[in-house]
Amino acid sequence: MDDEKIIEKMMEIGLNKYEAKAYLSLLKRPDITAYELAKLCGVPQAKIYETMSKLLEKNLVNIISDNPVKYVALEFDSFLDTYKKNVNKTVRYLKNNLKEVESSNKVSYLLHLEGIENINNKIRNVLSKAKKFVYLEVWNKDYEFFKKDLKLLEERGVELVTVLYGEVEEKIGEIYYHEMDDMEQNVLKHGRWLTLVCDGKESLFAIFNLNKTQAIWTENEAFMLMAESFVVHDIYLAEIYKEYRKELNERFGPNLKKIREKMWIGHI
Repeated sequence: MDDEKIIEKMMEIGLNKYEAKAYLSLLKRPDITAYELAKLCGVPQAKIYETMSKLLEKNLVNIISDNPVKYVALEFDSFLDTYKKNVNKTVRYLKNNLKEVESSNKVSYLLHLEGIENINNKIRNVLSKAKKFVYLEVWNKDYEFFKKDLKLLEERGVELVTVLYGEVEEKIGEIYYHEMDDMEQNVLKHGRWLTLVCDGKESLFAIFNLNKTQAIWTENEAFMLMAESFVVHDIYLAEIYKEYRKELNERFGPNLKKIREKMWIGHI
């Protein structure tokens, strides 16, 4: 058993270090005095009586004798249940009441995010709030990662429009396939990109790179229009390619290669 890890987690839910150490030691050695417990768990004697008083207030210990005063640890489950109820109550209160004090004159800003976990959590948060539509441009690997989230949106009747790089087994919503010729080289160099627009209220652009994964989230209308135009533009190309692939390949090469070779944009 990793005592340090348990103490760390107990501190995350409202106990200080002395309280966590004293409680854990009392679980292992019940029916002892505060003086004995201080020597056992390493809490300074000057702090042990204050520590035990706080544990009594939190219903984590009980006194079983008066002369001398001895303690036993109570079950931690009831403390956890109470903590969970209080946290949920606080979360509901803040969600409901902070909206009322929010200024109607919002300041548009760009939130910079780093790290795959942070970015994925933010994407899931944006998707979870969708009510009308989601526009998405994404690589198949990331599409599969967010598949459950997209399925939930489809079940709720949210319109899903995706420009997809690569193939997937299961299609959710409306899918437009982007041409893939030479695209893998861009991914190796720059990383996989993801563009997300939700309800015309939130937008996110991310780059998933082995060395550094970054994203920008915003409610800024200008940025959102740019992101939406980017997705719509690629839908136009996907539909045109579906109808005139042969002619376009003959004139411009696969995936408009002859045009792309002339451009320095995207080849940094």
